[in-house]
Amino acid sequence: MAEALVTIAAEGILKKVLSIAAGELAIAWGYEEKLTSLHRTLDLIRAKLRDAEQKKESEVVMVWLKQLKDVVGEADDVLDEVDYEMLRRQIKKQDRITRKVMCLPSLKRFSFRYKIGHKIQNINEKLLKINTEANSLGLQNEHPAGPVLDRLYWRETVPNQEEFKIVGRDNDKLHIIELLTQSRKEEKLSIVPIVGMGGIGKTTLAKSVYNDKKIEQHFDVKAWLCVSVKVDINTLLAKIYESLDKKKPTSDLRTNLIGSLNEQLATKRYLLVLDDVWVEERPYWEEFRSCMLNVSSQNGSGILVTTRKLEIGTHDMHLDSCLLKGLSDDHCWNIFRERAFVSGTSPSLELEEIGHEIVKKCGGLPLLLNVIGGMLAHYSDIEKWLAIKNSKVWDMEEERDRVQKSLELSFDNLPNSIAKQCFIYCSIFKKDTVMEREELVRLWMALGLVQADEERNKEMEDVGNDIFQILVSNSLFQDVERDEYGHITRCSMHDLVHDLSLSLSKHESLCLEDATNDGIACMPQVKHLAFYQKQNIKLVAEVSMFIERNTEARTLHTLFIEGEVDMKFPFQRLKCIRILKLKCYLIQELDDSIGRLVHLRYLDLAYTRIRVLPESIGKLYHLQTLKLSDDIEQFPEAMRNLISLRYFQCDKNIPANIVGQLTSLQTLPCFIVLRRKRHGIEELRHLNNLSGRLCISKLENVRSKEDAVKADLSRKKNLYEIELEWSRDRGGANKNEKDVLEGLQPPRDVKELEITRFYGDNFPEWVMKMAIDIEGKWTPLDKLVSITLYDCRSILSLPTLEHLPHLQNLLLIQMDSLTCLRSSDVTGSTKPLSLSLRSLGLYFLERLEKWIDGEPNSSKTISPVLEKLDIYVCPKIICLDEYHPHPLVSLRISQCTGLVSIKSIQGLTSLECLEIFMCPSLSDITNLPNQCHSLKTLSINNYDKLTSLPHEMFNCFAFLNELTLGPFSKELDSFPSLQGIEKLSNHLQSLELRGWDHWELMPEELQHLTSLTLLCINRFGIKELPMWLTRMSSLRHLRFNNCKGLNKETVRRGAPREATDVRLNYGSVN
Repeated sequence: MAEALVTIAAEGILKKVLSIAAGELAIAWGYEEKLTSLHRTLDLIRAKLRDAEQKKESEVVMVWLKQLKDVVGEADDVLDEVDYEMLRRQIKKQDRITRKVMCLPSLKRFSFRYKIGHKIQNINEKLLKINTEANSLGLQNEHPAGPVLDRLYWRETVPNQEEFKIVGRDNDKLHIIELLTQSRKEEKLSIVPIVGMGGIGKTTLAKSVYNDKKIEQHFDVKAWLCVSVKVDINTLLAKIYESLDKKKPTSDLRTNLIGSLNEQLATKRYLLVLDDVWVEERPYWEEFRSCMLNVSSQNGSGILVTTRKLEIGTHDMHLDSCLLKGLSDDHCWNIFRERAFVSGTSPSLELEEIGHEIVKKCGGLPLLLNVIGGMLAHYSDIEKWLAIKNSKVWDMEEERDRVQKSLELSFDNLPNSIAKQCFIYCSIFKKDTVMEREELVRLWMALGLVQADEERNKEMEDVGNDIFQILVSNSLFQDVERDEYGHITRCSMHDLVHDLSLSLSKHESLCLEDATNDGIACMPQVKHLAFYQKQNIKLVAEVSMFIERNTEARTLHTLFIEGEVDMKFPFQRLKCIRILKLKCYLIQELDDSIGRLVHLRYLDLAYTRIRVLPESIGKLYHLQTLKLSDDIEQFPEAMRNLISLRYFQCDKNIPANIVGQLTSLQTLPCFIVLRRKRHGIEELRHLNNLSGRLCISKLENVRSKEDAVKADLSRKKNLYEIELEWSRDRGGANKNEKDVLEGLQPPRDVKELEITRFYGDNFPEWVMKMAIDIEGKWTPLDKLVSITLYDCRSILSLPTLEHLPHLQNLLLIQMDSLTCLRSSDVTGSTKPLSLSLRSLGLYFLERLEKWIDGEPNSSKTISPVLEKLDIYVCPKIICLDEYHPHPLVSLRISQCTGLVSIKSIQGLTSLECLEIFMCPSLSDITNLPNQCHSLKTLSINNYDKLTSLPHEMFNCFAFLNELTLGPFSKELDSFPSLQGIEKLSNHLQSLELRGWDHWELMPEELQHLTSLTLLCINRFGIKELPMWLTRMSSLRHLRFNNCKGLNKETVRRGAPREATDVRLNYGSVN
């Protein structure tokens, strides 16, 4: 892979050379000619790289590539130093202008100028020699047809689709669930292995079992642990504890570990998944089983193991093992077709025929089908498909070799060297790591693997996201997670794909997990190094010694250290470092030498206990990403010099006088306006690269509209979430509030807008129109998805919402003067408030009476597609009427003291959740839907006037899963009749009944609920439990809260033996 790295580095250097050569520093110092010569020589060599790639099997060519890689790396470091000096001079120049101080020449600067000039000359000579050698090797010039990013195309993916669906494993899944829940439920512990070769789908099947509903109901506790390497039993027990409690155990002694596990699992039925296990010896598993049997858990606990080892463990494990075979041809074709062909299109007969042949060669392995299919999705030419079908990798005898070479085939066909090198870098992470997309892109940026693409007008982040998408679409990244907008946020790599990245990066990267001292002592020279370790005092010393004394440390570009390491080494030893990530909770201070890391671009101190940063941090002019711990107490003023900083993460806010100088900054969660010099809102003026979310608080400190306009908010086009906030404790409305808000018009593509504690009685024009004034023309904020108006207590009318086609969420809180929701400019209109709104929250609206004047309070007057309606503490709402058909999914009403009637919910046939809580004036619910099979959750609580339940209720809601009822009228002697509740027996799983102290009986009708797993009885006066309760064998969770007549012994005796979680007054009785 040397040629890929050289290609990327060469591209970066060529850009950097031109930029520096044109700068005033190069001209002043006489570097122009040397840099031009360097550019010319490197361009000649780059032209030979494609030919070198074709001849990389030649040992001589590989030696040539290695030499070139070293010189290119050296050139990159030197040019980076020049670039650093240019940034330093830029900052000094700004300071001179600000402070009006004269700068005199220094001997140090002349020395630097001479040294750098000599280095550039030396690199030039080396490159000329390498170019001569290339000619002697017969390498030909092959200029690329286009830029490096010559193929950044892939089919569009559907948001929220499952990239890796489980296919053809239904019988295996049912069999495993049966083994875990039924076949040996009388035994204390079952261990069930899923056995099969790599890539056959063991982990995918295990995840499907783990998340199955039956498993959720059967087990009280679940935990997932990726093992990946051979570990001793104590280490395995410690890892299990950590997966349960999310922290490391306090002791490594076996007795203490079992005691700690007892604390987590006592009286519970648990399921553990041990993924990717490599130990197969029978004594090991007998000993492990013995340890787990010493944990006082319930009978029927289970451990699911995924492994490639056929002869794993004990006799019982052999009997219960599920051996996965290759998928059938039909299932294979379904997987491949979904990956290789665009949905809804018909591939040519030739491609389909070739595809069938390729599928047969994949041997029924889902991983290969996904990876090869994902790769071929980018090609429509028959020649490429035939080349894959006829590849020699399919002829290899060993299955494992065939799989590995097939994955390499997908890697070789990635569209460019950038994608290849970015993939290889991922070997720095441990197996099974969930990788954050944004973090990964920033790491690639810090190494110079992705750079801005001026031709396509793309920032570094955009290019990085394109590369990330390429790796997803080629199935080298899997298990993707998405945000609410369908954008991928996280992913992981299959074990075999991770193995591929390790094999490709073996001369570049090293990932050490729980390394020994000897392992560190004989470590090879690499550029990227990660230590992942537990607490180990001796190892701490070895790591520190490695940094301080080992020459390899000087060439590192990446250093991750995760573990209890108190590092006090001088940072200047890491002279080439680009990425430094310390997850070491013992670190409490940062050495001042951090400021000497002139190449540093990524610094992660989020998981340390550093409280104060040294002033020298302001010398990290190249720094792009800075993550700090929440313990940080103050920011040095020198931080204002971090002019390359793009991403900042910390719960503490950077003061405005520092922020205003960080012109490259893209993330700024909160900006606090103060009435102090260099702390005003105008400090936002030059931060036009801000993206994502921004909250501007303490807006009462903005003096005028003119000052607000200086923030230039509308030009910050990458901001998608904006909150404008006045303080709670400022007293009444300021005279200029409306003017200030008028000057804070957001960018036109904003998606979420929140206005908090605006105390004027009407909003400025742009808010009422939900449009901004661009050169005298009103442009709608038509990308808005969410609007929140919070504590705008004097506002009389809402903004216009009709012209916002993407608006989905509207949240109104403490709008004390609002009496109806109708927009101010549609008086007399009966059109709904919005045609797109899906969620409406109405909270603490003291005067709200109507949705629209003259119309019933019906969901259809709000939005034809409304799915969720919350009405909390709205005392003036008197009546709701949902007679007309409407697709509402969730209706929640709470503490609406004036609500007298819910005339009908006849039209809500799609309702899934109905909750009515503390509405004391409500005496009845009438006109229930005839059939509402969709309703899953029903809660009717604190009805002081209700004496009986609607007789048809259980007919209407026969598919309920969760039901909460009571308390009702205190005049009743017992809980109202639940006649007909047996109609819920097939589906009802959770039931909570709330009563009064004088109700001494549990309703008898409960005994017919044969699917019930959770029963909660609150504030009943019962003294004994009914005999029929012991026969409710489906119960797993039984709770009695505030039942003063019961004691632990009574509850223990009266509970069914199948119930594993029995509690009285929130404490366990098991």
